[in-house]
Amino acid sequence: MRSSEGTDIKIGLSNAAMDIVVAAYNVSSVPKMLELAKITYGFGIRRFALIKVFGAAAQQIGDLFKLAFKLGGEVLVFNDINDAVEVLKPDVVYALGSKGAKPVEQAEGRLLLLVHGADLPFSPRELPPSAVAVYAVEKDIGSAGQLAIALYKLLG
Repeated sequence: MRSSEGTDIKIGLSNAAMDIVVAAYNVSSVPKMLELAKITYGFGIRRFALIKVFGAAAQQIGDLFKLAFKLGGEVLVFNDINDAVEVLKPDVVYALGSKGAKPVEQAEGRLLLLVHGADLPFSPRELPPSAVAVYAVEKDIGSAGQLAIALYKLLG
């Protein structure tokens, strides 16, 4: 992974590198879409994906591409979570929410970090069977707050 300055970033415990892709699911708000992207790119994560983007966010997706270009990031767009998993081939899928089976923790390999764009919990039918429900903070602080704290913990 490369930082915005062009230097390599190694993430994770021991010598194993963790490659993180953040994916916002079910996004319709332009400000929410841009805020989640800014958090992602601000932590040095290069890939930001949108899954099931609709409404104003879909109509103004060009704003996201412009932001990504300015910050040296990439944007990926998928119709559903299974498409993203098929293409990205993550080793671990975390579904981030305010209440989950366990706290977020570092993982080896490629991590797909799903965050709900509508500040709702993920339903089990939306997620692939391999997804692990996690939380960064047990309190409901919204998806942007959960994402920022999760990335801080993962990259810490």
